[in-house]
Amino acid sequence: MRLRSAPQFHATLAYGDAVGNDCFELQRLMWHDGVRSELFAEESKPEVRALARPWRDLEKEPTERTALFVHVSMGNDALDGVTALPHRKVVVHHNITPASYFSGLNEHAERYAARGREQLKALASVAELGIADSDFNRGELDALGFARTATVPILVDWDAYDVTPDPDVARTLADERTSILVVGQILPQKAIHDVIPAFARYRESDPGARLVLVGSSAMSGKYLADLHWDVARRGLEGAVLFAGSVPMEQLVAYYRGATALLTLSDHEGFCVPLLEAMRADLPIVAHAAGAIPGTLGDAGLLLEDKSPDAVAAALERAVHDTGLRRDLVERGRRRLAEFSRERVEERLRAALALAGWELPEHRKRRIVVLSSDQRCGIHHYALSVADGFRAGGHDVTFVGVRHLDNADLAKKTAHVSGDTDVVLVEHEAGIFSDVPFVRALVRFWRRRIPVVLSLHELEPEKFHHYRLVSNALHYRPRYSGPLEVARAPWVALRIANWFLRYRAVLALIGGLPRKLVVHSHRSNHWFDLLSNDERKKEHFPLVTMPLEDTALPADAAAKRALRERLGLPVDRFIFVSPGFFFRRKRLIDVISAAPEDAVVVLSGTRHANEPEYFDEVVDYAKGRDNVVINTDYDAMGSYVAAADCVVLFYEDVFQSAVAAQAIHAGLPCIFSDARGFAVYHGAGLVARDSRELGEAMREIRKPATYRTLLAHVRFLRRMLSPERNAERYLSGVDLSEGSAPQSSEGSAPRPAR
Repeated sequence: MRLRSAPQFHATLAYGDAVGNDCFELQRLMWHDGVRSELFAEESKPEVRALARPWRDLEKEPTERTALFVHVSMGNDALDGVTALPHRKVVVHHNITPASYFSGLNEHAERYAARGREQLKALASVAELGIADSDFNRGELDALGFARTATVPILVDWDAYDVTPDPDVARTLADERTSILVVGQILPQKAIHDVIPAFARYRESDPGARLVLVGSSAMSGKYLADLHWDVARRGLEGAVLFAGSVPMEQLVAYYRGATALLTLSDHEGFCVPLLEAMRADLPIVAHAAGAIPGTLGDAGLLLEDKSPDAVAAALERAVHDTGLRRDLVERGRRRLAEFSRERVEERLRAALALAGWELPEHRKRRIVVLSSDQRCGIHHYALSVADGFRAGGHDVTFVGVRHLDNADLAKKTAHVSGDTDVVLVEHEAGIFSDVPFVRALVRFWRRRIPVVLSLHELEPEKFHHYRLVSNALHYRPRYSGPLEVARAPWVALRIANWFLRYRAVLALIGGLPRKLVVHSHRSNHWFDLLSNDERKKEHFPLVTMPLEDTALPADAAAKRALRERLGLPVDRFIFVSPGFFFRRKRLIDVISAAPEDAVVVLSGTRHANEPEYFDEVVDYAKGRDNVVINTDYDAMGSYVAAADCVVLFYEDVFQSAVAAQAIHAGLPCIFSDARGFAVYHGAGLVARDSRELGEAMREIRKPATYRTLLAHVRFLRRMLSPERNAERYLSGVDLSEGSAPQSSEGSAPRPAR
């Protein structure tokens, strides 16, 4: 059975978490092969909230041609409910740390680790397939009674590591001292208590050596205090650095600046730091526990004995034996190739075949992207999506249509080639007239060209015939009583006519495309105007898009030069609110809330619908030295690129192309609490009123807050990039030619064990 959908459940989705990152990369792989894959979680941290749905939404997910991937790494309250769902299931086992490691340290973790083992056993009786990311984990699945098991290594998004290393860390590690690196949470199973005495023993022969411990201590409890005490007892305070949880720029700098990676962990389900070290050409010394031998292979020094003397001897070789270091680096490169995306996909295909599932083969597609030809937000958005398809190797043609020009729409759609695999329409009110657009959809349908319709604004008021019905319902009497009585049936007939036309337009817009995409909660609320078929719908955020005709500053010096060119102060914090001057953007509130030592840039133009508001804003800004108003449309992107923060304090919004541009530009934001911004909250601060707006404008200037938000913005920029998300538009849509009907239900026979 060919898969159409592979939803995934992970209890807690967070930025930087190895299991969460595996979910994201598996999702990307599925989209690339044309399979729909949405993420569902019991809890989504703010920085990833745009990327997941509440787990209870799984109850509405179709079961036909679907495999539900259930990621397990700890017990949780939602897992029992997920187990009871009717979907055919694939359990992805990332290993559950034995509860004994948390005893006396973290009662909550101890309880849920034990519960997780029980829940994993319950899943064994209902899952079609158990996938483990290591042979060590696969052995646990076999012991629990899973009928079919396979090993598919974890996927790592190496693009996330292609960042500029943190200069301060790089400078610190650039001296001649030996730097032994340990990466992982500060927890008992990571055996940091063994690392410290082993390092002390090694340091007897290398007195200048230092130990760098990179990893979160959020769950460490008194274990962290015990480690600090041991460091002090051994006189190592100046030689041991507890770096804590670090952003990617610092992590990359630590890997590049270190001399060797050391892990003495007693329990590992996979150990991603081994792969990270291989990629950084870093020699590895590791304890042969859990999954470490299977992950490391021959790419490091593997120790059965982790006594201080044995570890110190191994470090001595890894640090000072030049020939061995060169050999270990070369072996690491070869070993890392075993975990490439292509090799992992091969193993995933073979695993799914055990349960009778087929993952479609990726094909280069001929795609037409149809949208506005005018210089506006949706035009640039459609171009960004088209570029995303091209990055995936597809043959893409962009077709722009003049707004409300029915003849141009008919002409352009008639010229779409008959060998086109799919037409993606980026639709917004005001681009296409309703009835001519339906005619275009009918023409594509008759020519058997599949259509994916992406709706940026879906609500009744956006349709012409609804507005006619609404106006007619509120008609005012104009004649005497008898005439009005006679007029009423005529009005009723007109209302009936318009209503039937309205419903016909909606039925055809909902029925003719193969897939309907919405990008906001507001549009999602009105989806059933078009269709009650949940299989056709997908709701996901706008992809990021570049600022129009703007090259982003490459570094601080380039940003300074850009500010000088625009006449902006080079040493002050700059807020920017871009776009047309609409009252709902509350620009006067933005001006009044801004700190006096910061600059507010309003970069936009007067709009024909509310011309007077532009004058109100200009009048309010008079005499304020910290307010700059730019009305040059061609310079709007440059003013955004020159800023430090984008302020979007709107009263209401469907979804925000400006937010998508800000994230692409790498800028944190301040949002209002309008629901259309909710998906982007990880990229900034939220202000519910003018007082909170002022507080947020002060808070975001604090270096620690700004650094944290910059890291979240960089993450969202990668996760919402068109290169990653364009193929999502086509996922779950059967574009194969002459494909035989696929069996929709039933499970594969259980093989003999």
